[in-house]
Amino acid sequence: MKVSRLLTGIGVLPLLARLRRDRDPRISRDPTRPLETAILDAEKQCSSGTLRVSGDPGGDVLFCQGRIVDVKTSGAPGFGALSQHPVGAAHTRLLRMTATVDGIFAIAAGWIDTCDWHTTTGIDTEDGYEGQWVLTEVERRLTALAGVGLSPYRNRLYATLFGLHLQDESTNEIVTLADGNRTCRDLAFLLGRPLYPVTVEVARLLANDILRVAPTAAAEAPNSTNPALPKRQRGASGVNDTLRPRPPQAARPPTTVVDGPDTPYSRSTERIS
Repeated sequence: MKVSRLLTGIGVLPLLARLRRDRDPRISRDPTRPLETAILDAEKQCSSGTLRVSGDPGGDVLFCQGRIVDVKTSGAPGFGALSQHPVGAAHTRLLRMTATVDGIFAIAAGWIDTCDWHTTTGIDTEDGYEGQWVLTEVERRLTALAGVGLSPYRNRLYATLFGLHLQDESTNEIVTLADGNRTCRDLAFLLGRPLYPVTVEVARLLANDILRVAPTAAAEAPNSTNPALPKRQRGASGVNDTLRPRPPQAARPPTTVVDGPDTPYSRSTERIS
């Protein structure tokens, strides 16, 4: 499957559609196309430098000779957070690869504004990963979460009564840390785990009614009182700009007879459509 098949149409995925609506509904273009294009162009041209992705969460993708060597984003823990304990060389390479793919996944799962290229000299490393391969791995992860409808950045999670009951019998740290204020991203940083597996585990716990998505503040405390009507200022409506005021009329002669419907001084009510 071509990578562009998913990434160029990623805006329709339930995982991302909610974020796009919440951020800026005026955005109609595909927000992930610049990321895919920039990564593939850097690989094709064997570029070295930093691809700066602005958005939420956004991040920096570091390239050396067209290969992705590092990803820094606030959307997911980086390699340093995943390798807090001494491990062997093989495990270190695995953690670095996992952090790289997870970082691109975190950027792609968010809202992307622009991608700016900054050429950098002095980058010399034999490590790194092909952009095409990384995008394929990101595609696989996004496809797996496409039908979940869970935002790793906006949905805050809490444990159900059923989940709290199981908490004593389980060592699931996610259930323990889900306090109604934390998102999948928060949990990933607290646990020192990649964002994608944490999001997958949260999706499983949601399906089993162990976790639930906390309602928004507006849903928790609806406004039960109507706001006060604004005070009107003379001429603020602008009605006189459309309907010219009636010119001054002569005073009506005194009469003791109540005006009938056919009298010359009877007033009619006109309907303005």
